[in-house]
Amino acid sequence: MRRARFVRLHLIVALLTLMVLIAINGLLSSRYPWWPWVLTGWAPLIVLHTAWARGLFDHNNEGS
Repeated sequence: MRRARFVRLHLIVALLTLMVLIAINGLLSSRYPWWPWVLTGWAPLIVLHTAWARGLFDHNNEGS
């Protein structure tokens, strides 16, 4: 439950940051959209964080 809360917070921060960056990109350099580079870097981190929250990286000690 606690892990899911952290993933949700991570996703909210990422989306708010991207919205700000898209606005800055539109105001300052609308000819070249550079904000997708930020999304490309951040998306895998969110995927890994979600996998961690679902327990996909937890080691199971049964049978050892």
